[in-house]
Amino acid sequence: MSQVDLLNKWRDLAGQKFRPLQASLELTNRCNERCTHCYIDKFADDPERILSFQDWEKILQELRSAGSLYLILMGGEAMLNPHFWDILRRGAELGFHCSMITNGLLIQKFEVAEKLALTGLSVATVSLYSLDPAIHDRMTRVAGSCEKTKTAIELLSKAGVQVGVNCLLSKENVETYFELEDWCHQRGLEIKADTMITPKLSGNMKPTLQRMTAAQAEWYFETRAKKWEKGTPQPVEEGPRDHICNVAKGKCAVTAYGELLTCIEVREPLGSLVENSFSDLWQGAIAKKWRNLKVEDIQNRPSDFVAKFCDHCPGMARNEHGNELKISDYALEQARIKKAVYEKYRSPN
Repeated sequence: MSQVDLLNKWRDLAGQKFRPLQASLELTNRCNERCTHCYIDKFADDPERILSFQDWEKILQELRSAGSLYLILMGGEAMLNPHFWDILRRGAELGFHCSMITNGLLIQKFEVAEKLALTGLSVATVSLYSLDPAIHDRMTRVAGSCEKTKTAIELLSKAGVQVGVNCLLSKENVETYFELEDWCHQRGLEIKADTMITPKLSGNMKPTLQRMTAAQAEWYFETRAKKWEKGTPQPVEEGPRDHICNVAKGKCAVTAYGELLTCIEVREPLGSLVENSFSDLWQGAIAKKWRNLKVEDIQNRPSDFVAKFCDHCPGMARNEHGNELKISDYALEQARIKKAVYEKYRSPN
């Protein structure tokens, strides 16, 4: 059995046992970019709810006791939390594999990248949307951010941090994506493309105006299919009693105010990890409700082959139209496009 197979088996077992191997920590809502697609409503923290380092240390202890092994530090921009360095250090001391999602704007000197590596950061996922500065900077609404983000990638790699790139696809940047993908591969960087732009946490739909058009999505999936041997969308087999996703099972999240979430996308808090134990919250009624969602519960799941291409996220659906069991129109559109591309480009074998 390969290491990848062993890891996947371990993750599946953790999900079955409801043990959250991965914990995402939203250290702050503050950010030094103003991305047009961002789901955060207000790029500021409530001064009366800001956590102390001691609060974060208690949260880390609770997550470690729960069996979490992987920490993802995020925001906003995680490095804007005044306790960022202490949280990273303590996480590493407790034996977590520490990673971070960042825009890189605060990593403009090698000394900062080196300090991240020495403090315990293993992986950095950097948000880069295009190699064209005009496009990237328009999406972040920060002049010069494209070149600064590329600088951060170079410095982190030089410091020995494993670097990946995350690219959220929008109508602004999708046509430049494959140039960025080639740039990453030339440098040995893993890149992930995300096609799902979500509303703001308040339900404000403005970010969704940045979503790819149907024509752009068709072009993107077709180009992937022609460019890469394994780039064709693939159907996923699901039984009616299968869980919809990994919510409240193999992963969890914590907000900037210490509230435990069943997933970063599901914004219904279970309670405060500062005031409660993880086990009490994880076994509560709210967690069980989300954990028990089954494929058969989805109210408008297509009965045809399209269903096997549908990436339904209950958290995103609830935030978009108030019903976690109803697939959004956009997700259904994406599924139909992927099905069509699959049927056009699938291998005859």
